Amino acid sequence: MNSTRATLAIDVGASKIAGALVGDTFEILHHETVPARTALYGDADPDLALTKGLINALLQVAKDKNLEVTKGGACFAEYVTPDHLLNSKDQIAWSVQPKEDFAALTGFAWVIESDVRAMALAEARAANVKDFLFITVSSGISHALVIGGKPWAGATGEAIGFGITQIDNSQESPILEQFSSGLGIARRYQKATGTDVTSAEIVFAQYEKDPIAKEIIGSAAAVLGKSLAAMVDFLDPANIVIGGGLWLGSDLYRNLVLASYEKSVTKRRKAPEVINSVAGNSAAVIGAAIAAN
Repeated sequence: MNSTRATLAIDVGASKIAGALVGDTFEILHHETVPARTALYGDADPDLALTKGLINALLQVAKDKNLEVTKGGACFAEYVTPDHLLNSKDQIAWSVQPKEDFAALTGFAWVIESDVRAMALAEARAANVKDFLFITVSSGISHALVIGGKPWAGATGEAIGFGITQIDNSQESPILEQFSSGLGIARRYQKATGTDVTSAEIVFAQYEKDPIAKEIIGSAAAVLGKSLAAMVDFLDPANIVIGGGLWLGSDLYRNLVLASYEKSVTKRRKAPEVINSVAGNSAAVIGAAIAAN
């Protein structure tokens, strides 16, 4: 029996790690997800042990399904240089460059990319669009400006920094990601209430019951919408496409952010439309596979 070719694709995030076996036409043949952390604070996946365990599990699945895997693509919630090297340790406690680490583990070459650029690649392919601003709102917040179907990396790979935007609430949280992302909302709620929480979903479940949760979510949305409007002023995109688990998973948060955005861009003659990602929650692993090919 002839084997089917596949790419092993990994998305290493601040809250979860997703892995997939992706076919030649970028369809997902098999998908698995594991938690990246056991606590709200601290770095995710020390030494990439969880990620490497998932890679081994996927290789076994490939063997069982008679899939031939000869290349890998991985994306990270970190800065990644144009030559595929991690250049930060803001979220994930890696110690050896994954490009080398994963190649030694699997015996084949890997391409490493930032998660938001991988997601933007998947979006460009899925929606057949070439020029747009892609933003992810999930455990973290980041952006990629896509020109001619390719995300612009910048000189050092750090042209993804929407999440480090300085915000008005600088005494509490100096940057946007700490204030308006999923992890940011969960951490702000835990600090305000002294309640142990493991995810933003717990805070959102309290929105109508707890005025503290309502204020934290409302202020996070207001700041994110205002910051989106500022990005429009900086970059003048034709469209804004937003993905990520928090954005796609919460109608409440999405509507609050859009209300703030629309209020903040009223001075523009024609503000760009905000569109939900069509690549969906699998965008990062599909984009990692695209990058590897």
